[in-house]
Amino acid sequence: MGGNSRGLPKTRTLGAELREAREKAGLSTRKLAEKVHKHHSVLARYESGAKRPEPETVAAILTALDATDTERSRVVELARAAEDANWVAVGDSSHRDMTTLIEYERTASTIAEVATTVIPGVLQTHDYARAIIATWSPGDADTRTAIRLGRRDMLTKRDAPNFTAIITENALRDPIGGTEVHTEQLRHLLKMSELPNVEIRIVASRTGQWNPTHAGSFIYFDFDKAAPIVYIEHFSSLTLLHTPKEIHAFENALTTLRNTAMNPDQSTDLIATLANTQGAPSDS
Repeated sequence: MGGNSRGLPKTRTLGAELREAREKAGLSTRKLAEKVHKHHSVLARYESGAKRPEPETVAAILTALDATDTERSRVVELARAAEDANWVAVGDSSHRDMTTLIEYERTASTIAEVATTVIPGVLQTHDYARAIIATWSPGDADTRTAIRLGRRDMLTKRDAPNFTAIITENALRDPIGGTEVHTEQLRHLLKMSELPNVEIRIVASRTGQWNPTHAGSFIYFDFDKAAPIVYIEHFSSLTLLHTPKEIHAFENALTTLRNTAMNPDQSTDLIATLANTQGAPSDS
């Protein structure tokens, strides 16, 4: 039988994959339960990540959903090691990475993103996002951009998470997409900072002192009914951390950065100054 492993990174991603496959097939949990001879509450626990299904169960579910051989093999392989606490994934993983990220954003109560090179994805404008995506994935830039923009809805939904963006000044100043695109992006940041659940803090550059942003970007997810997870995306790999020792280290890093960064008012003042300096005068 599957184990109780609520909150483990692979278990949660596995659950999201199963839910996505079921919804794609147009079946309710109860209808699928009839097909695989499981109680619908068990399937719901699989999809939420509260219970880990065995690989054989995953294969049966995906067969009942008429999943392709490729999809079934990919998800079953994920199920084989779903009990691992931490997770390092490499290779062609764009679908898995996006499914994982969207699942955490959907269920988190608190999110803190440390962005060292670009503006956080959920705070990006269409043109800024496309300028990034079209460079490294030109073949499906429109689709990827649409998915990224869709993720922004999590900030304005009912019971939206509290979101803190800690952005380096270098990332803030880098005019990706050109001056016009960059100015629009800065003004969008100002608009998003007005949301009651969004806080933006800028970490000053050229201070002569090391701080945790020099170690790279990461996203910290906290959940009401599961332990926190740290998400680190690299060029061609993904790392998900869940063990208490690792989580504690990143929580300490966030505490340090909150003390190091400008406060929210100082941060929005800098953003507004940059927007008004390089673009047309703001409406305000």
